[in-house]
Amino acid sequence: MPDPGTPLQLRGAARGRALLIDREGRFYVARKYRIYRSDDAGLSWALDCQVPTSGWKPVAAASAVAARLLRFNIQAFQLLQDGTRVAVARDGIYRAAPGESRMERTWAVTRGSRPINLSADGQRVLFGEYGGMEMDRVGVRVYLSEDGGRHFEPLYEFPKGDIHHIHNVVVDPYADHYWVLAGDHGRMPGIAALSRDGRHLDWLDRGHQMVRAVSVLPRPDCLLYGSDSEMEPNHLIRLDKKTARWERLQPVEGSSLYAADVGGMAIISTSVEASAVNTDQHCSLYGSRDDATWTRLISFDKDGWSPLLQFGLVVLPVVQDPDRPDWMFSGQALKGHHDRVTLCTTHGMAAQT
Repeated sequence: MPDPGTPLQLRGAARGRALLIDREGRFYVARKYRIYRSDDAGLSWALDCQVPTSGWKPVAAASAVAARLLRFNIQAFQLLQDGTRVAVARDGIYRAAPGESRMERTWAVTRGSRPINLSADGQRVLFGEYGGMEMDRVGVRVYLSEDGGRHFEPLYEFPKGDIHHIHNVVVDPYADHYWVLAGDHGRMPGIAALSRDGRHLDWLDRGHQMVRAVSVLPRPDCLLYGSDSEMEPNHLIRLDKKTARWERLQPVEGSSLYAADVGGMAIISTSVEASAVNTDQHCSLYGSRDDATWTRLISFDKDGWSPLLQFGLVVLPVVQDPDRPDWMFSGQALKGHHDRVTLCTTHGMAAQT
């Protein structure tokens, strides 16, 4: 529930997992492998596109518990400039051309597991490989599609054993390169600048848990994010782009997987990933209007299911127009909020002091 005195304005709810808010203010959510769109900021919904299903998995996923165990959901989603939709499902990446409702698989998972994020840069689509210990035995790759998600080719490959996997490839509007967010332990985690042609990669900082990140908010001079560590207490972080000096802005209760700019506010969410140093059983949304002073806007309790049935976390959508006041978030493995979208607005929210 909201902390006393915080300015978060709730305005409704819907079923699903928050995916994206486009430049026109349309909302996209996932209900298992179906993606729904709202043209009125969440008041009504219509089917937009869907990943085709066959075999035993969709039958098993009719059970809510099985769906969570199988991770039978859309993990990431992008809407390209021409209206193409691209999504990450359990077995790969799917695409629907403008006007089409049936998505077709264009890239299959052959090592590791599915990517956890998907980025768009015009008609370019990028992602990094993700997975378990098997990824330590290969050169982890960044993939790029130059044709709107029809075909993917490796853009860059890390030396074998250099990193564990890639959390995200972030497009920075203030820089002529991408940020690659890598994990997880020892010298492996870090944030690196990758040239657009994939020929040059330079580490901004690496080798410690405060630069282990999953989602960052680019600014002209810095990156803002929540750290993603089960080994150390987590914080909201400011990392200077030129000096690589990092600053802890505020301690938080758990690791962070999502960040977004909405309606003039920076929003970062946390998760419940229990460990020896992160023992809290609730997760939160934090907001800031000045990138320096952060307020906890709302908190949720982890539900009673095992972490094997997903960590508890607050899911934020991709936001293509950060100036629009209406936005949404959803819950995963949270009491009363699993696969439920909360509609909210920053309109009329008081500035922080």
